[in-house]
Amino acid sequence: MKFLKLTFAIATLAILGTACKKEAVQPDNKLALQNTTAALAVGDTEAGVVTNSSTSPTSWTAVGYDLLNNVVASSGNQVNFDSNFNGNITIAGTNSLGYYDSPSVTNVTGITLTDVSSVTLGAISTLGSNSTTVVGWYNYDRVNRTITPVAQRYAVVGNGSTIAGSTRLYVVQLDGVTTSGTYNTTVNFHTKRLK
Repeated sequence: MKFLKLTFAIATLAILGTACKKEAVQPDNKLALQNTTAALAVGDTEAGVVTNSSTSPTSWTAVGYDLLNNVVASSGNQVNFDSNFNGNITIAGTNSLGYYDSPSVTNVTGITLTDVSSVTLGAISTLGSNSTTVVGWYNYDRVNRTITPVAQRYAVVGNGSTIAGSTRLYVVQLDGVTTSGTYNTTVNFHTKRLK
């Protein structure tokens, strides 16, 4: 009988010990996903921003931008924002740049792959200040030092030398370039991924 009571007591302790065992806390995967950068999906449009400061009107440093991940980046970037108040968009790496003038679409969200199918990539390396001799994507007022985007002109960035040959293709609309202080600047733009 003592043996039976002892066996019963040990079995009861084993069951209680197992029931009270704390499980390791598992991280909430939803929280982990909130802290990752999601790549821009085909058909999506995202706002982007670049800020920079300069010590003089002629020494703006280039700021690299990864259009796929919609972040400032020093590597893996398809473009750089440089020169006048960082308002120029310049191709980076092996990517190609072109531009598209829409006859009617006033917002990059409305641009389609069909719209840009005849754009020549690689003929230019920078879209900057617009003039009578240079195609740019902004007008620069030298008196007031203001930059105004050229209406319905879009930068087209591809990872190939042609629209058809690119496996990743983006259209970028300059929304504005603003300054604060003497040489502090903010460049706002929207990017739509077409491929």
